Amino acid sequence: MRKGMFAATALAMLMVASVAKAGDPASPITAERQAAFAKSLPVSDRQDFEFADRGFLGTRTDPIIKRDDGQAAWNLAAYDFLKGDAPATVNPSLWRHAQLLSKHGLFQVSDRVYQVRGFDISNITFVRGDTGWIVIDPLTMKETARAALDLVNEKLGVLPVKAVVYTHSHGDHFGGVRGVVDEADVKSGKVPIIAPKGFMEEVAAENILAGNAMNRRAQYQFGVMLPPGLEGQV
Repeated sequence: MRKGMFAATALAMLMVASVAKAGDPASPITAERQAAFAKSLPVSDRQDFEFADRGFLGTRTDPIIKRDDGQAAWNLAAYDFLKGDAPATVNPSLWRHAQLLSKHGLFQVSDRVYQVRGFDISNITFVRGDTGWIVIDPLTMKETARAALDLVNEKLGVLPVKAVVYTHSHGDHFGGVRGVVDEADVKSGKVPIIAPKGFMEEVAAENILAGNAMNRRAQYQFGVMLPPGLEGQV
C-alpha cells in the first residue's frame, strides 16, 4: 500500500546512510550562475522566516525518533547543514526554502489549534476539544506520530485523543494513526476516525492502478537515495 511506500520514502530521506553516492562539486559555470542568481533574491526580506517561527513552543531534545526495534525512524538533525549561505552546489532559492522547511517542533497556530512540524514528510495537527485532542492527519509512521503526541502532551498537558481526522487518502496523512490511538479503541467506537466518503476505495485504487509509477516518480522527485548534504539531497 501507499502507506508502506511513503514510510520507505520518508525513512530513506532522513537516514544518514545511503546506498547512493553524493553528487560532484559544482562546476565553475554552475557556481557562477548560482552566485548571479543569488544577487537577484530579496535576501533582506525575512518575513517568511518570521512566519515559520511564529507560535513555536519547543521541540524534542533527542533528534532521533526511534522505531520499536531501536533503529532510527526519523532524524531531526539530518538537515542541520542548512545553516549559513547557500553553497555553489545548491540553488539559493531552494536553499532558502529548505531552511524554512527544516524548522521542527510544536507550534501554536491559533486558539486551541496546534501543529507538530518537521517530524515526518507532512505536518500533524492537534485541536484541543472540550474533552481531549482531535488529531488531524497522523503522519506516515506510528513512531513519528507517537513522538508528536508525546511532545504535545509534554508541552501542553496530557489529554486523551478523542477523534482522528483524515483529510485525504495520501499515506503521509493517515499511515501513523497507530501512534496516536489504539486499534481496540477504534474498533469499539471509543475513538472515531473521520475520513472523506470513499476513502478506502481511493487508497486502494490509487495504489493498485498507479502505485509502481508513483514510486518510480518519487525516486526522481525527492532524490530519496541520496544522502542529505551540500552535494546530495536538500
